[in-house]
Amino acid sequence: MISFGIPGGKPCTHLRVNDPLLRTAKIAKVTESKTNSIGMRLLRLQLLDFKNHPEVEMELCAQVNCLLGDNGTGKTNVLDAVHYLGNAKGYFNPIDSQNVRHGQPSFMVEGTFSLDEGDAKEEDRVVCAVIKGQKKVLKRNGKAYQKLADHVGRYPVVMIAPADSALLHDGSEVRRKWMDQVISQYDRPYLDRLIQYHHLVQQRNNLLRYFAENRTFDADQLVPWNEQMVPLAEAIAAQREAFIEEFVPEFQRIHSELCQGKETVGLMLQTRVEQGTFDQALIEAESDDRRLRRSTVGVHKDDVDFRLGDHALKRFGSQGQQKTFLLALRLAQVEHLAQRVGRRPILLLDDIFDKIDAHRAGALMSVLGRARYGQVFISDTDPDRIPQLLKTASVPFKAWWVNDQGVGPHTSEKKAP
Repeated sequence: MISFGIPGGKPCTHLRVNDPLLRTAKIAKVTESKTNSIGMRLLRLQLLDFKNHPEVEMELCAQVNCLLGDNGTGKTNVLDAVHYLGNAKGYFNPIDSQNVRHGQPSFMVEGTFSLDEGDAKEEDRVVCAVIKGQKKVLKRNGKAYQKLADHVGRYPVVMIAPADSALLHDGSEVRRKWMDQVISQYDRPYLDRLIQYHHLVQQRNNLLRYFAENRTFDADQLVPWNEQMVPLAEAIAAQREAFIEEFVPEFQRIHSELCQGKETVGLMLQTRVEQGTFDQALIEAESDDRRLRRSTVGVHKDDVDFRLGDHALKRFGSQGQQKTFLLALRLAQVEHLAQRVGRRPILLLDDIFDKIDAHRAGALMSVLGRARYGQVFISDTDPDRIPQLLKTASVPFKAWWVNDQGVGPHTSEKKAP
């Protein structure tokens, strides 16, 4: 169990190994982060037959955009449209055809991004279109991507939503996916290794199932798969370790701001992939693999443990503490991507205020109003809560009212000076 920044909330400069079966301290060197971020913001957003919205056109605020309205009116769907532009997929439903408005054959999401780097300014037009029964098309400035993976990280977007509770309560796959998505946005070789590794695991599992179904077993046939998996797994594990080591100090700092230093947090990477010995671990696991018909060791079994002080957050954290932890985690993700990608991500906050008290909400608004954060979109059912918090924090914003008739300007607004 590899730990960073636990107990007492002090950043660790070393690794603690609590389980002799888990890997010893061997961290890959963290590469230099990018310090200069390109100013990025979404100027305009257009939707056509996306989810419940027939047609939407919005001229956006460069800092904070508030989406206000009752439940079920489509506030979250507007946020998800922005997520599509950044990630080429929806946050809530990965099946593109199910995001087409009922009774319609297709949807289109279009956004115009402004990119500022010193005196150089440019605008990029991104269009994502889905026609039922056809392949999704993603275009940048009129040119379609051959591989959607080439779009990853170009316009980084981070979503914070109630569904993030799955990071705490669901299985390890959800936490691995979070970690992999963050790293993949700035490290294409990592993404390529990950795709290749999972393909090999799938093929190895197919072979194990073949053995079971035919009541036979030949360890020699596993060797080619093992030999290809080992270098990929060791590289992935090293990159994950480096990510956690680099990520935790910023995460702790942001969490301390949100809770006024009253709580301490940490992350623990759990892995059994040890440099130089993973090939032997695969051989030793053959008996279990044969019995269970699947590969039981490897980076596809890694996990990230969320800690509150000396305890597991999932078991001992209150709802407010859990929500603050997840907020800090996502805000640290924004900071990390800004440093690595060189562009400050757009931050999407969906209905996050229900389980945090007024003090934490005010602290969050103050944090978001600082220059280090880029453009923010926030949804809420209360028409006054967020506008009042933003006014108190002197944060420029534009408010939108969402109802059955569509999306239009709200009367509460604070313009930038």
